[in-house]
Amino acid sequence: MRRALAVAAALITLLAVAVTAEVRLSSIQRADPLGKRLLYLPTAEMLGLGSLGNRGLAADLVYLWSIQYYSQFEPREQFLYLEKVFDLITDLDPLYFDAYRVGAMIMTIDTSASAAERREAVRRLYDKGLRNMPSSWELAEVAAWDALQQLRDPELAIHYAKIGAAIPGAPPRLRRVYGRWEEKAGQWTPEDSLAYWQAVLAEAVRKPDVILAKSHLYDAVARVDGRRLDPLLSAYRDRFGHCPDSWRQLVELGWLQRAPTDYVGNPYRIDREHCRLEPHKRIRWD
Repeated sequence: MRRALAVAAALITLLAVAVTAEVRLSSIQRADPLGKRLLYLPTAEMLGLGSLGNRGLAADLVYLWSIQYYSQFEPREQFLYLEKVFDLITDLDPLYFDAYRVGAMIMTIDTSASAAERREAVRRLYDKGLRNMPSSWELAEVAAWDALQQLRDPELAIHYAKIGAAIPGAPPRLRRVYGRWEEKAGQWTPEDSLAYWQAVLAEAVRKPDVILAKSHLYDAVARVDGRRLDPLLSAYRDRFGHCPDSWRQLVELGWLQRAPTDYVGNPYRIDREHCRLEPHKRIRWD
């Protein structure tokens, strides 16, 4: 019994020494003579030959290796050959969705590169993916969100959202996202918004998509009407020194044939403080 206890104590002591030594050794800064550099990166053709023509398998192997390789980098280090590696993977398998997605994600966190360099690298990879998979609205959608959330580039986000929204089979949400972003960017006229949301509504099938499209269309109609009616309200104020109490006063002057109504048939109100049209949206779900 004593002998067994002595052996156990000795083993525990040795284990404690080994753990302590490992912790201390790992804390010692050691030079990395290679700098985690790739000594050799084969071409897609060579890997294709080495895999006996199974390029998909070669792409999978390089992809798995790349995730492990770049996960070992620290923020202060350069992500060496990052774009070349994911170019290689997608040369081997041009339809490798995850390689485009994950490669772009790693590029966005490469702090050794400038914001402009990251943006261009991500754009090149996503552009390559969309050339190889022109029917993939999914890839265009993730490219749009990466551009907006990771790269902070609304213009690039709109670019990819527009591509995705135009692909047959793209979900209504992507078309709505593209429309909202375009309107927020201020590049569309009210008439542009009106035509776009009319087209979205015409293609909507599911009830939630129809309701949301109508909601956006309501806003677009109100902007178009405001562009026509707000100048009349301003002209009335300039002539009489105050904003009209109701549209009836403009009808009595012959400036309007009847009181204007909104997209769903409700009368517009007048914001007398700013003397402009005031929509009162009521889009019902039932």
